[in-house]
Amino acid sequence: MPRLAIVVLSLLMSVAGAALLVEHASGHQPPSRTPMSAGAAGETVSPAAERGPDESGVPVGLEIPFASSNHPDGVTASVSADPLTERGDLFVPEDPRTLSWASDDAAPGSSRGTAILVGHVNYVVDGELVRGALSDLAEYAVEHIGQTFTVQLADGRRLDYRITGGERHDKDALAARPELRQMLYDQTNAFGPAPGTGRLVLVSCGGAFDTRTGNYEDNVFVFALPVAAEARGPLAEGDARTG
Repeated sequence: MPRLAIVVLSLLMSVAGAALLVEHASGHQPPSRTPMSAGAAGETVSPAAERGPDESGVPVGLEIPFASSNHPDGVTASVSADPLTERGDLFVPEDPRTLSWASDDAAPGSSRGTAILVGHVNYVVDGELVRGALSDLAEYAVEHIGQTFTVQLADGRRLDYRITGGERHDKDALAARPELRQMLYDQTNAFGPAPGTGRLVLVSCGGAFDTRTGNYEDNVFVFALPVAAEARGPLAEGDARTG
């Protein structure tokens, strides 16, 4: 049975920095769900009956070419491959300019499931607030539907993804609903037009900042599907790829 991970991202502002809490949780309270666009996780990006070829690989970089509020020149971020922590949580790198791929779950390019890339929205480094690579995630979900970004793989291939939509969820409600987490982090189904493929989700904090707790109240999820079944790049130009 696939692992179902919940990402509960919190920013604890202090001179030392901020903490991002990632945990598995369960409960039975109703969720607070805010679809941010038509392509939200359980709506227009629906599971497909069949699956296409598996082109998966280990991600090492993320390139977002379009401008946004905090990143007028786009985003270039490194990606580490990390298993779950000893507590069973998702690993999140301390540097907000880098991201982590949940290596226990689907990889970018997989024929099914959801590849998860996660990072801080921002972080205090040496007393200065540093904007994270995903600091404009909520903006992407509203203003950049249909635009593309690129995931670079360790074998040199580059996978293009197109943003299909996003959702924002209250953290407490998210922690209380395992079925909601299963939908957001689905590791079983294929998505999009037949024959279907795996998808990718970018995850970080969002919503209001609670000065009492030092936490953002929500998580933001931006979903994307591969632009094409085959990756572009040096290994896609010939017959060098095997398997």
